[in-house]
Amino acid sequence: MFWISALIMVAMFIPISIMLTAMPFLTRETVSFGVSVSEEMYYSPQLRQMRRRYAWISGSLYTLLLLACLFLLLGTGEKSQPYVLTFYISVVCICSAVINLMFYLKMKKAKAAFPQASMQSGRIAVDTKFRSRKMTISNKWFLLHIGVMLVSTVLAVVYYDSFPSSLAMKFDWQGNVIRSVPKSLRTVLGLNLMQLVMIALFMFINWTILKSKQQINPDHPEQSAAQNAVFRLRWSMFNAVSGMIMVLLFSLIQLNMRYEVQGSILMIVSLLMPSLIVIMALVISLTTGQGGRRIGRPALGTGTTAINDDRYWKLGLIYFNPSDPAMFIEKRMGIGWTINFARPAAWLIIVGILVIVTAAGFIVS
Repeated sequence: MFWISALIMVAMFIPISIMLTAMPFLTRETVSFGVSVSEEMYYSPQLRQMRRRYAWISGSLYTLLLLACLFLLLGTGEKSQPYVLTFYISVVCICSAVINLMFYLKMKKAKAAFPQASMQSGRIAVDTKFRSRKMTISNKWFLLHIGVMLVSTVLAVVYYDSFPSSLAMKFDWQGNVIRSVPKSLRTVLGLNLMQLVMIALFMFINWTILKSKQQINPDHPEQSAAQNAVFRLRWSMFNAVSGMIMVLLFSLIQLNMRYEVQGSILMIVSLLMPSLIVIMALVISLTTGQGGRRIGRPALGTGTTAINDDRYWKLGLIYFNPSDPAMFIEKRMGIGWTINFARPAAWLIIVGILVIVTAAGFIVS
């Protein structure tokens, strides 16, 4: 059982490590390690070398950490394995943050050494018909998710009396139950509440993908707009598929409460489903790139930079621009979107999500 779980864990963490390692190769050509640059600068020998150095350092470090984690899992008892995994994930997050900060600071110095002509603010392109493109799937698709949730809820209520008096809530790596709770409507239907919260969150993410600020390369605006539309559509579809996988996972956990499926099988499936999500994210990231830059790679532009707005990006990660009405904007590091933290509504959204998720988790537990 340990080897199966370990292999699944590797299948999950290797794609994550690859995405972290490939990060500077997936960003737009007008961004390098969180700093705005021209395409001329992006493809310069100096920045090419920085990207290769980043990949070598990151790849080597994450590989060593994963091997160390597997070695510790082999040498520790079952009770210590969750702590090993928690330690591994924490160290990976810390190392990623440190490496990104180091290269962000190096990039700031490198940019300052380039000729001033290469750092001039570029032109801004706006597509007035951009919103008319097919950029996301409809939120109506989430009716399928709601349907699965409702079926699970109805079955749980109808067959409530057939649930055992003690419900298994936590398993070890061998599939043995290590935590049980007395049966109650709260514990049985709590998983359906979590499904509802997740569905609402995935629908909100789909809406943010649609409403996020358009960013078009002025050197080839038409192709850039088309790439960005495909970029959003792919991640919108990924969002819906990931949501369905998580809803089905919670339904499986609830089903296990009634029929008491073998713990090892539940453990394997519970690891396989998130692993599938991570692998799908890796494939989309490598084939699409940030903003769709890897879709039908265009010829190099004139060397301009989209917007030299580094002052609004804190450490290349946090966007804080009071004069920008946009709420959601593409990340500069990694793939996806972030929030304009200068907007009061952004803080309300963050606090609201945390409160709802925490409240739902408290009810379930």
